[in-house]
Amino acid sequence: MRTVQIDDSTSKGKALIAYLLTLDFVKEEDSDFVLTDEHRQILNERRENRMTGKSKTYTWNEIKASLGNK
Repeated sequence: MRTVQIDDSTSKGKALIAYLLTLDFVKEEDSDFVLTDEHRQILNERRENRMTGKSKTYTWNEIKASLGNK
């Protein structure tokens, strides 16, 4: 699943959303969850660190192997 932000304050954004909702594989879900600007900034920093190699990432196999050793 992927989340995409669409600015629905414009006529083009509204038209795109209306079109997407006609597709049988697109689902709309209501949520009370709000991602604050502060949280978004934190996520952007973490993503940048990951993309530039400043933070260590692990494969799923590496994670499973480390859990098996504990």
